[in-house]
Amino acid sequence: MIMGSAYLPPVSHVLPLAIIRRERRLPLAGAVAVRINQKVMASDVVAEGEAPPRHVFLDLARGLGVPVHEVGRYLRSQRGDALEAGEVLAGPAGMGRRTVRAPSDGIVVSISNGRLLFRMHSGVLELKAGFPATVVGTDGVQTVLLETTGALIQGMWGNGNNDFGVMRVVGDGPGDRLQTDRLDADLRGAILVAGICDHPAPLHQATGISARGIVLGGLASELIPVAARLPYPVIVTTGFGPLPLDNPTFNLLSSNAGREVALDARKYNPSDGSRPEVIIPLPPTSEADLPEDVIPLKEGVRVRLARPPYHGSVGVVREMLARAVDYPSGILARSARVDLDGVGLTIVPVDNLEVLQ
Repeated sequence: MIMGSAYLPPVSHVLPLAIIRRERRLPLAGAVAVRINQKVMASDVVAEGEAPPRHVFLDLARGLGVPVHEVGRYLRSQRGDALEAGEVLAGPAGMGRRTVRAPSDGIVVSISNGRLLFRMHSGVLELKAGFPATVVGTDGVQTVLLETTGALIQGMWGNGNNDFGVMRVVGDGPGDRLQTDRLDADLRGAILVAGICDHPAPLHQATGISARGIVLGGLASELIPVAARLPYPVIVTTGFGPLPLDNPTFNLLSSNAGREVALDARKYNPSDGSRPEVIIPLPPTSEADLPEDVIPLKEGVRVRLARPPYHGSVGVVREMLARAVDYPSGILARSARVDLDGVGLTIVPVDNLEVLQ
């Protein structure tokens, strides 16, 4: 986005110390279980309410093995009926005495053309704090605002899970691969940090040792479906491919190895700025500030490249070029001269940069 002469790129936080405020919100109104100024632990329930109902279509004709026009003969329920899990909705039919049963407690919403719409009761939803914090705000029925002081590392992809545990670094450097022979019983129940994962075996091995999460620099793109199905959180900080952890991120994580950390592997949402993140609670101090969410791109700002050929490299902007640059690809783009660690001065389109605070 360009505003006047200032370009406002995405901001990714890699902060050794910050005031971190996060909202916990129920999807529907319920009951908040905490009060202002109360200190909570990661596993504490801060609010609870009824989970949003889910709806499923049940194909009665197929389930019973009968034509659609004959389904009515076998119905054992009608619109509005409340049933418990396992109760018969239709049947028995045929020689095999086939039946269709309620998949859970719920209500029959409608029956039409041999199909039944069933609303499933989802039970009680417990909203946990996720990290040790102090309650600094609540509306009493749906939202809780938590605050802590700590280190903050934001990523670019997460598989949607979250957990809390002791962090361990697997390997010796930011580009080391996650390998099965390094995942032994000593890492049971830990949150693991590694550079690159390009094989599914260590991801499954981590499940076997009950890992509570994995933080990676790079993940092979073909492993995205595998990581998405894992029971523990996975956060990718740099991108997809053989990409190491950048040095600021690796140094911050490794210097806090052995501490308890929280992983929130939520999906990256550009519309509201929420990102997957690692929170490392630290003792409170007056030196901590709230992170900046808007930082103009200018001389002296630290950046990370978000695309090849130097994807994941970190550097400092030395000059915002006054004129657009004509690249060999034929693209004419506004650009910056960046001093990249280990590379030196290079010209980069500003669209390829994110601020690394």
